[in-house]
Amino acid sequence: MTLIAKGPPMTLIALRRALAALALVAAWGIAPAAAQYPNRPITITVGFAAGGTSDVAARILAERMSRSLETPVVVENRAGAGGSVAAAATARATPDGYAIMLSDPGAFAINPIVFPQTARYDPLADFAPIALVGQSPLVLVVPANRPFRTLSELNTHLRGNAARVSYASSGNGGITQFGAELYLKRAGDLTALHVPYRGGAPMMEALYKGEADFGVAVLASAVSFIEAGSVRALALAASSNTPAVGAVPQLETLGFPGTTMTSWVIMIGPKGMPAEAVTKLNGAINEALRDPAVRERLQRAGIETYSPATLAETGDYLKAEVERYRAYQGELGDRLSR
Repeated sequence: MTLIAKGPPMTLIALRRALAALALVAAWGIAPAAAQYPNRPITITVGFAAGGTSDVAARILAERMSRSLETPVVVENRAGAGGSVAAAATARATPDGYAIMLSDPGAFAINPIVFPQTARYDPLADFAPIALVGQSPLVLVVPANRPFRTLSELNTHLRGNAARVSYASSGNGGITQFGAELYLKRAGDLTALHVPYRGGAPMMEALYKGEADFGVAVLASAVSFIEAGSVRALALAASSNTPAVGAVPQLETLGFPGTTMTSWVIMIGPKGMPAEAVTKLNGAINEALRDPAVRERLQRAGIETYSPATLAETGDYLKAEVERYRAYQGELGDRLSR
């Protein structure tokens, strides 16, 4: 049977043009219009064990974002190397908007500066800033079974027993080790044995058990232990009091100027993400931060929320933080890597 094409000549011309267009698509690898983002689950990676600042914030956000984006948003804990394992994986992830990370200063601003041989990524060149989320100040704590009641008493003990004093952290190169070493440096170039753990929650459990003499913890990880009396807070690395630990004095007022330090949590993704995805994620996070219920939950966890920020404001903030920690690192020298 012979099939005869019917219709005016223009129909055949249009067909040829359509076939030519498809050939061009195949030749150049141009995909047809993708389904509207998002159309499958989004994963937020956290670089520490469950229970720390980033993890708490990620889970609160994921719940709210799932509703606004109408797609599941799940949290994956990928602990290791002070958050660098998760950051490196995020930098290598397919930049399609489905693999993002809630990062902290350790993974983003500290490790690439202090440990470039292991944190093999550029904090500014390899990531796309998505949104500012919040911050939690650092607080110096000691186990409840230690005799130190004031920072002055801890300083005196350190000066006479440096070889036998230890401090806990949430991981090598993380914000808590950074905070402890800055305190020791400014207390008179003192030293103590560093005992790293795999996240803020394991660090606090270790302090609760008395496995170390002190630690400079993120308030979001420490607040429940402070309230329970499991650890004692001696000083707050913040410029003002916070309701969670209102009676704790600030390091600034105890003779340690320039020691305000917070652990921020900021959403980032791999460089090269589609503009539509970045814009939608920024909008979903900012929508969550405008929700009084979300803000209250974060504040109860010791996390002070930022005002909703644009993509440009988020990028500018990250650049400034990288420079700030470069300056701190210049002061500390090799204290974090020796």
